[in-house]
Amino acid sequence: MKRLMTMFLAMCLALALCVPALADTEGADMTDKKVGFSPVMMSSEFFAGMADDMDAYFTANGMKFSTADANGDVQTQIQNIENFVQMDMDYIIMFAVDASAICDAAIAARNQGKFVINIGTVLEQRDAYDVCINVDQFDSGAVVSQMAAEWIEKTFPDAEDGSIEVAIIEERDSDDAIRRSDGLHEIESLCSKAKVVYVAEQTITDGATKAQELADALFLQHPDVKCILTYGTDIAQGSDEIALQKVENKDQFAIFTVDTPEFIRGKIKESADNTSMIRGTVMLGEGTPYTCYKLMDGSWMDRVVDGVYAERCIAITLDTMGEYFPE
Repeated sequence: MKRLMTMFLAMCLALALCVPALADTEGADMTDKKVGFSPVMMSSEFFAGMADDMDAYFTANGMKFSTADANGDVQTQIQNIENFVQMDMDYIIMFAVDASAICDAAIAARNQGKFVINIGTVLEQRDAYDVCINVDQFDSGAVVSQMAAEWIEKTFPDAEDGSIEVAIIEERDSDDAIRRSDGLHEIESLCSKAKVVYVAEQTITDGATKAQELADALFLQHPDVKCILTYGTDIAQGSDEIALQKVENKDQFAIFTVDTPEFIRGKIKESADNTSMIRGTVMLGEGTPYTCYKLMDGSWMDRVVDGVYAERCIAITLDTMGEYFPE
């Protein structure tokens, strides 16, 4: 029965990665439109990279772009939203620090005619957003597990069941974080050779430095670990920096994560010669700046159901990088 369930989940994930693109409708002219972005914290490589990607994409398409750092504080983010209204932004994009506390500010912005997009979770009040860009977070974690399972099978073809030690560094400070982290724990179901020997947790405001501490503790306790599954890119970055110091046979070590900022794509490319051991990540949809633009210009609004645009989860490895991120 376990083997049948494993095969079924693997098949579902494979199908999820092959969803064909839908046709676009014609979008509105976005020239000189103004958009403000409030990320959780710009000290994170992930959010800093996303802000840079948005700036490049939106300005290349004639828009005016501004970023306001919430610095992990919901009151600061509320002030950011209010400032964007005063600046007469046409569009406001945010990663909510607190999906409940931000709602009043977002509702007030929409009442002033601003188009509000929240990324990563669905806000608690429907009037607080025009669109929430969301993903089945369990699937995002499960695709990480699937990539790791395939790597283990390829790297250790003759290994016995339960002989390949795996670590998970997760987050559990929101319902969505719990679901993604639960997906990371699918690794043992997807690969009988895998055995989870270490689980550590950090929060959304912890960065690569905290991940380094957790990875350092991991290698002290389990020096034979072969694979780390991480909740997000900052954790992957910190884990990679420690693993490069600790692992002798780098061909037999891998880190997998979620999201595709430029620095993580670069790390995956570097894994070809083991100067990085981040070997795969999960792309959520077709890329955040592109998705936001298509929602703002209206050409993808027919894909929105009850205010939610559902992203698909796409495995990005050395083998698939060129298809989605051509040079």
